[in-house]
Amino acid sequence: MDISKRLQAVAALVSYTVVADIGTDHGYVPIYLHRIGKIRKAFACDVRMGPLEKARENILLHKAQDFIEPRLGSGLMPIQPGEAETAVIAGMGGMLTVRILKDSPEVVATLKELILAPQHDVDAVRRFLHTIGFSIESEMMMKEDGKYYNIMRCIPGEEKYQREIDYLYGKRLLAQKNPLLKELLTTEEKKYRLVEQRLLESSTENAKERLVQVREKLRFMREALTCL
Repeated sequence: MDISKRLQAVAALVSYTVVADIGTDHGYVPIYLHRIGKIRKAFACDVRMGPLEKARENILLHKAQDFIEPRLGSGLMPIQPGEAETAVIAGMGGMLTVRILKDSPEVVATLKELILAPQHDVDAVRRFLHTIGFSIESEMMMKEDGKYYNIMRCIPGEEKYQREIDYLYGKRLLAQKNPLLKELLTTEEKKYRLVEQRLLESSTENAKERLVQVREKLRFMREALTCL
């Protein structure tokens, strides 16, 4: 079974043998984990019946029905507290990721790790993790089909970041001097400089307010780039 490099990277971070894959879609991650011998049990969860049926077909196709159980429901709600050791939440927006975690605190409290790959609003995910007693043990970036992806492994533990740029761009990534983060920030900084220039040429109140926001964003980007 061919799965994307991004999903392979997500699977590589899984450290425990009972996994809940949230928003499983076609069931690729749990099937892949089963095929490489990394799990003894998985729950393939999805809020939509269509993808879940496709996952069920794929599970049968790969003869994994004794190990992977499809479950219909929103977020972590199909999972009982203590039933899974790892939750994988990949391919969703950051705010949806936060909502899923917020809606099932009893389940989250019994998990040994979270493998998260939010597609945007990653800073919101980092902030929320620190409010629920999870630390970001490792974080990586990937580039696939021209898009940048963050993937993180989070474990129970108290952690707080002191700098705003650590939440915005990832303390682990900054410490690694991650080349993909540097590439992304360099590109974004150029875009924001052009926006700044256009706003300087406008005299409207909206432009003035927006200019303050853009300059703050540029300040954080430049501070982060000095770390890279």
